[in-house]
Amino acid sequence: MIPLYVNDGVAYVWNSKDWHTLRSTHRICGALIGTIVSYPRQNEFQGLPMALMSEEAALLVEKGLCELIELPKINEELSEEKKQKIQEMDQKIIDEQSEALQKRKIEQLSQKIDIIVAGKKKKMMSKGIFNTNLDKDTLLQEEISKLSKATPANILIHLPTEHFINTESIKLEIDVLKPCIRFGDGAIRYTIFKDLWERGYYVTSGSKFGADFLVYQGDPVKFHAMYMLKCVSNIAQCFRPANIVTFGRLSVAVNKLALYGFCNNYGKIEYQTIQWHDTLNG
Repeated sequence: MIPLYVNDGVAYVWNSKDWHTLRSTHRICGALIGTIVSYPRQNEFQGLPMALMSEEAALLVEKGLCELIELPKINEELSEEKKQKIQEMDQKIIDEQSEALQKRKIEQLSQKIDIIVAGKKKKMMSKGIFNTNLDKDTLLQEEISKLSKATPANILIHLPTEHFINTESIKLEIDVLKPCIRFGDGAIRYTIFKDLWERGYYVTSGSKFGADFLVYQGDPVKFHAMYMLKCVSNIAQCFRPANIVTFGRLSVAVNKLALYGFCNNYGKIEYQTIQWHDTLNG
């Protein structure tokens, strides 16, 4: 079961394999909010962790695919024993990389030993020293002895994307998610999100288009959103015509269909599409 780590009511995915599984197998996209280590000074492409909407997290828990986890002691001061363990791990990384670097340099010297021998002979001849017999193996060992060890400043640093030290964990219920999906607007949003997901759609946040959700027929990496959807929690409430026109015109401007989702009097989810007609030509 995939762990979703909760902080302040938001569920996060920190493991790259879990992220790939949720997206490729379960059509959960979330929102990457972290910095890519290789490209830190930009915000066009984001990395782990992935933050999930309350609807996404609740659906995964309901389907038995994930569980909500809290780590209450993650910010506590480490004990001396754990600090020592971390130092030993860091030193092990330095030793492993130093050994690999040393091995690589020896391989390079072995490949270039003939060039090194020819260079030394030429240098000695320029000083008037001839008929010199240089032993390749001896010269190779001399060059290897000159190799300096790798310093911590030249070592690749491991930056873990999830907590790698065992710590206390608490299993949570979906009531901790913010915004809540149990009551009011959150309940209808979750019901509509679940209905669309079960129909096979990809569903992401629609906040950047002034909607509740964006609905895709395939992975958002390959497809544009077909619908921008607003959830209606109270079907008896009157609409302001200006709001409907605004939503419809916005959908046309971004080349999507405006969609309202609501629960009818029989408890069934229904959808209503707004289509913009050209009155001049029609």
